Amino acid sequence: MRVLKPETAENRRKKILNWVVYNYVLTGKPVSSELIASSSGLDISSATIRSVLKNLEETDYLQQPHTSGGRVPTDKGYREYVDNVLQLQRLALVEKERLEQEYENRIEQLDVLMRHTSKVIADLSRCAGFTLSVDMENDVIKRIDFVPMSFKGVLIIVVTHSGIVKHFPVILKQQVDKRYLRALSIGINKRLRDIPLSDVARIIWDEFININEADNMNREVLEKLYDYFVNISKEEESVYLEGLSKISQYAEKDNFEDFRNIMRVIEERDSFSHMIKKRLKECVEKKKISNQGGNRIVDVTIGSETHIKEFNNFSLISSSYCVKNKVVGLVGILGYKRMEYPRMISIVDSVSYMVEGILSQWDELIFDD
Repeated sequence: MRVLKPETAENRRKKILNWVVYNYVLTGKPVSSELIASSSGLDISSATIRSVLKNLEETDYLQQPHTSGGRVPTDKGYREYVDNVLQLQRLALVEKERLEQEYENRIEQLDVLMRHTSKVIADLSRCAGFTLSVDMENDVIKRIDFVPMSFKGVLIIVVTHSGIVKHFPVILKQQVDKRYLRALSIGINKRLRDIPLSDVARIIWDEFININEADNMNREVLEKLYDYFVNISKEEESVYLEGLSKISQYAEKDNFEDFRNIMRVIEERDSFSHMIKKRLKECVEKKKISNQGGNRIVDVTIGSETHIKEFNNFSLISSSYCVKNKVVGLVGILGYKRMEYPRMISIVDSVSYMVEGILSQWDELIFDD
């Protein structure tokens, strides 16, 4: 009797497991040994396929919902599949171009970048897309800059000592000169550097706006800045979530209760926000430990790995994005765990890369003399 080399047997096991997970993701139907033998193209005998399937079930990579039916992946099976595709998958060129075109078309909507990013992810993935930017509570100002963006448009960029970069565009009544904006930036930064964010609005009003020397152009820019810092203290939520209705399209009759449960958790906000913010915190810690640039981390959490029972049939895929090697936010996908993991991982990785690119461009503008 011929004995297979261990690496050959392991290779067959991986091929069969990957095919089962992939086929189940596409069809939503349990996968039988007959289907693998007739449709997989793996060139493996039916007897070997049955033996491997039995082993995968015994080792908790697959399960059989009905004794006479095919197999479906467990969370452990999804995990191995995801770990494999994380090493290999890159976004197809046509989809990457679509992503780039989306951002090129909407790049001027900088004030809604995070919400728009969530919508782009949701549209591309047909799942829910989410973004999270780091909270600015209890932070202090490092610098504020004014960058001319168009005929009467100015991008105001706020940088804090923790590395957070906030940005918002304003439209003025008259055109403003770049040299004028630079002079205004020097005066603002001289006074506001190292000031807690909670005190900034009061200082702008008392010491810059509420003085006779402020001309009309100066006053208009300062009022926009004042309004921003007044409203920033009212921001209740930094998590943006779009596309929840897309998840319902994939809810099967026997698991629609799962969708209702997850909707309840999300509507209550606290549990979901806590989970997403915890992921961001973990990314920050990983970044500190690695202390390397250009190494975005794509995290995949499958089913019960979330430790929230309502999420047992769902998966989260997320990636952090950085400015000057500091983690400042998170983008991701929420969907049923029967998802196309290679494609979803690539979407999240590519979007986070593009957000990093946009923020890096702004950062370059800030310090461009």
